[in-house]
Amino acid sequence: MGGLKMKKILLLALIAALGLSAACEGTPQQPGAARPGYTLWNSGRTAAEPVEERKTESYTPQEGTAEEFEVANYFSDNMIVPRDREIVIWGTAPESQNGKIVAAEFKGLKGSAEIADGTWKIVLQGTLPASGEQNHTLTVSGAEGITEEFSDVLVGDLWIVSGQSNSDLTFFGTVGGTSTDILTLYEEELDAATKEDNIRILRQTNYDLMNDSCQDAMSEPQTDILSSYRWYTAERRRVVGNTVYNSFSMLGYFFAKELYTLNPDVPVGIIMAGCGGAPLSLLASPEANSAFPSTLKDKTMMLGNYLIPACGIYNMFIAPLTNVGITGMIFYQGETDALEAADYGDALGIFIKDLREKFGTNFLFLNTQLTSYGYESGGIQLTGIWDGVPNMRFAQAEVRIDHSIPDYEVIPTLDLGWREGDKDGAHPYYKKEIAQRGAAIAAARLYGIGEAENVGCPIPSKIEYKKDALEITYDYAGGGLKTLDGKAVTGFEIKTEGAWKTAEAVAEGNMIIVQNVSNPEGVRYAPELRYANLDDANLCSGTGNPAAAFSVEFE
Repeated sequence: MGGLKMKKILLLALIAALGLSAACEGTPQQPGAARPGYTLWNSGRTAAEPVEERKTESYTPQEGTAEEFEVANYFSDNMIVPRDREIVIWGTAPESQNGKIVAAEFKGLKGSAEIADGTWKIVLQGTLPASGEQNHTLTVSGAEGITEEFSDVLVGDLWIVSGQSNSDLTFFGTVGGTSTDILTLYEEELDAATKEDNIRILRQTNYDLMNDSCQDAMSEPQTDILSSYRWYTAERRRVVGNTVYNSFSMLGYFFAKELYTLNPDVPVGIIMAGCGGAPLSLLASPEANSAFPSTLKDKTMMLGNYLIPACGIYNMFIAPLTNVGITGMIFYQGETDALEAADYGDALGIFIKDLREKFGTNFLFLNTQLTSYGYESGGIQLTGIWDGVPNMRFAQAEVRIDHSIPDYEVIPTLDLGWREGDKDGAHPYYKKEIAQRGAAIAAARLYGIGEAENVGCPIPSKIEYKKDALEITYDYAGGGLKTLDGKAVTGFEIKTEGAWKTAEAVAEGNMIIVQNVSNPEGVRYAPELRYANLDDANLCSGTGNPAAAFSVEFE
C-alpha cells in the first residue's frame, strides 16, 4: 500500500554520538533504507503560505436610492452573520437601477453599495463580537419606503459541512431500515434539540440538483443559493425533518451542537454543501480542478439520470457562499477517490488553498479520516474503490504530518465505523462521536477551551531512526501515549527489503519506539480496510483519543 514518500533526509547533529561513521563503513544500505542518526522528515512539498485575509477599505455609507432590488436568497430570517469579520450583503437589481444605491444596517453598523451591471455588494463598516441576543433585524433599503428586513439574526461562527455521502448523511440514512436504527440511537439527543440553542442550519441537498433547471447552473460558479433554501432554528422538526429530502446532516448538526455546548457564548451556523458519491473534482472550483493531478481532475458523476460535471457541486453549493466569512469546514470525503490516493495529498492541498483564497480567510479545515467499513451497502458489495480506503487514510494524514497545509486537523474514526448488525456498511451511524472529536479540537484552537494536546487525536510530527529503533514523536499525546485496551501496542508495520512486516512497538511518553529495526524503508500504522475492534490497532492518547492511521516511506 502506498504512503507518504519522504524526499528529504536531514542529518542530525548527534550523528557522531550514535556511531554513524561505523555504520556507514559496514554493510551497504538497501536502496531507500534509512540510516541510524537520521531524521526522516518532510515530503518535499512547499508549505502553503497563509492567504491574505479579505479586508475592504473603509468608506462613508450613503443613503439608499434604488427603487428596485433583490437581496440574495442566502439571506433569510434566523440566519447568522460572522463575528469579528466583515459582514457582506449582496444581491441583484434591474439594469435600469445601475448607478443607484442600496444601503444596509445591522446592530448599528451601516454600509452601502452602488448597483453596477445589475449587481451590488455591501460591506458593513466595522465588525461585531459574538452575540446570541434575539430579535435583531438586518435591514436592506433603497429609496424611501423600499426596504427588506430579516429578523432574529445572530452573530457567531459559520461552518460548512462538505464532502460526499457520509458528510451529508441525514437522520434517515440511505438504506432501508437505517432511519429507525439512527433515530433510536440518537433519540435522547434529538428530543433535546431546541430552537432555544443558538444554532442555525442551512440545508443544501443533492436531491435538489436532479432536475433540468440545475444542469446549466452547475456549469459555472453561481452567486446565490437556490431560492427554496432558508435558514432555520435547530429544533427537532427542522433537524430531523420527516423525509430524507428535508432532514439535516447528522455530522453537521452534531458538530454545531457540540461546539455550541462547549462555548454557548458564540452562536453556530452550519451549512450543508456536500453530495453523495462526489469525487474531489466536483467539490473543487474550476481553478483548483484544473491544477489537480491528472488522475483526479475533471471527474464527473451520474446522480440519478443527471450528469454532475466537474466543479458542479462547488458551482452550485459552495461558490454562492464565498462572500461569507466562514470559521471553518468539516470535511468527510475520499471513498470515491480512494484508488487515486497516491495523488490525493497534492490535490487536497490545492483544494484547501484555493478555497481559502476564494473565501479570503485562513479557515480551519477539519478532515474526517475514512473509517472502518462493512461488507455491503444496499446489496452492493464494498469492493473495488473500497480496497483503496487504507491508502486514502494515509493520504488524509499525509498533509498534516508534512505540515504542508496549516490549520488542518485530522479526525480519526476507525473505532466509529461499521459494527456487526448495522444495516449499511458504507455509512456508519456514529456521527455524533466524530462531531465531538472535531468540535473539541476546534474549540481548543479557536476559543482556548481545552488544550489541543489533550483533546486532539495523536498524529506523528517527527520520525527518527536511531541505532536499531525508529522513534516516532506524536502531537496530541495527551500526557503520554497508551493503548485503548491496556495491552501491548498493536498496528505498526515496518517495510524492509520491499515487504511490510508486523513490528514490535512500545509507547514512551509522546513517542512510539518501533524496536528491532534494520534498514527500514518505511513505517505505517493501521493499514487494514476493516477493524471490527481496535485490538489490532490500539494506540491512543493519554486522554483516550485514538491515533490516526498513517504511512511513511523513506527514499
